[in-house]
Amino acid sequence: MLGIISVKPISPSKYLIKDECSLLIQAVKGKQSDGWGIGYYVSNNLNVFKSPKPVYEEKDMFKTMCRKIKANIIIAHVRKASNPRNLPKEKLISKESTQPFYYKKYLFVHNGTIYIPDDVIEFLDEYKSIIRGVNDSEVYFAFLLKKLAETEDLIKAFREVERDLWNILKRSEKEIKYPYSSLNMIFSDGTKIYALTRYLRGKSLNSICYGDTKYYRMSYYCNGEMLIVSSEKTNRDEWRTMNNGELLIAEKIGDKINYRILNVFE
Repeated sequence: MLGIISVKPISPSKYLIKDECSLLIQAVKGKQSDGWGIGYYVSNNLNVFKSPKPVYEEKDMFKTMCRKIKANIIIAHVRKASNPRNLPKEKLISKESTQPFYYKKYLFVHNGTIYIPDDVIEFLDEYKSIIRGVNDSEVYFAFLLKKLAETEDLIKAFREVERDLWNILKRSEKEIKYPYSSLNMIFSDGTKIYALTRYLRGKSLNSICYGDTKYYRMSYYCNGEMLIVSSEKTNRDEWRTMNNGELLIAEKIGDKINYRILNVFE
């Protein structure tokens, strides 16, 4: 997954296609074969395009989409489907279950697995209606929006999501060690980009392309006018790597992209 926030509207082609470790290359090397999507904002209007097919089988369409897009905020995702419900493969793959997920002004992508999606759904109340597919990541999105509405503070919302995932797991009495593998996500409200690195599993795995960072430690690059945050770096520029538990918040202030890193979890 990859997010861009820029002072001026830009094309995402460099980071999604052209770089030696672009999102397209990551999809090929990581066998991310279960769909792809791009979301972006134009004049405060959210646009989302999704396909349930492998992105490397739709290279021409992917490249055409990237060339068409000029936006200040862009979020893209290539999917390798998780399956905590043990569903048949054909039920997992659909446009509805492909990321990014969106609701009103909010745009969201996630890497990881929520192991108890049906148990979490029971706590969503009216936010159950947001869910269109069978992707556990969409359950996470709905749960995050519910907590954001309740707390009116995204940092508090993340903390409550994790706390309640543990509580729901305990209440379920299921013989599962963790409620999730990773809560890594990129999220936007149309004015800011938020990127969370939070994982419990995969600590022995390395990044797909360069193999020089841990698999779930997200990376970012900022030159003052633009910030890129991704599941791993797309080129050999001076990217920085996020630590487990950190949240990146980036926004346009004047003619600069300002960002800060917060340690959300103790």
